[in-house]
Amino acid sequence: MKRWTDKEIVCAIVERDNAALEQIYHSFRTYFMLHAGTLFAGGAPADDIFHDALVHLWREIETRRIAQHDGRICRWTDGEPRPMTSSLTTFLIAIAKRKHWEQLRREHLVLTDNEHTLETLDRERYEQRPPELTDDEVRQQVVADAVLRLTERCRDILTLFYYEHHSLDEILAIRPANNSKMGLKTSKYKCMQRLRQSVHDRLSKMGLD
Repeated sequence: MKRWTDKEIVCAIVERDNAALEQIYHSFRTYFMLHAGTLFAGGAPADDIFHDALVHLWREIETRRIAQHDGRICRWTDGEPRPMTSSLTTFLIAIAKRKHWEQLRREHLVLTDNEHTLETLDRERYEQRPPELTDDEVRQQVVADAVLRLTERCRDILTLFYYEHHSLDEILAIRPANNSKMGLKTSKYKCMQRLRQSVHDRLSKMGLD
């Protein structure tokens, strides 16, 4: 299978080269299933998540949100081009992971009308320790639940930085809502503090702090 460059992918989508697009689709899907397909067990089928993420990326390119500028692939934010420091395939997987988090949030959490904070649909389960799990397994589950309880903004930032190992500059390119490196750094710190406090509070109730 041909290895497509990001510039070739952008050109093919903009020019709607159907022959090239079919090959690019299979190239993206092969890469996705190899690197991320197993991450979505327990949620929507990986194929569904892949297609949702691919449509999102396609639209970004078709609307020139992602385009070539001065010989580089850039993403437009606030009317300014920012060179992308991640490849389109990496960007695709980042989109898929965010969509996966959104799906999990819809299944397990609700957005309250007054406080605009995420609350669990099953608080009794949250307060109790699962008896069949080891201490380490409980800690892992507590962290996973705490991440799901974060706001979407915090979840995105921490996932991109700690789980996907993106730099702050790369996160700025992926998340146009963050418009400065210092602001992003501050947000990351505050989000991590909230996550740590949430994990600590729950583990304390279970006697595992």
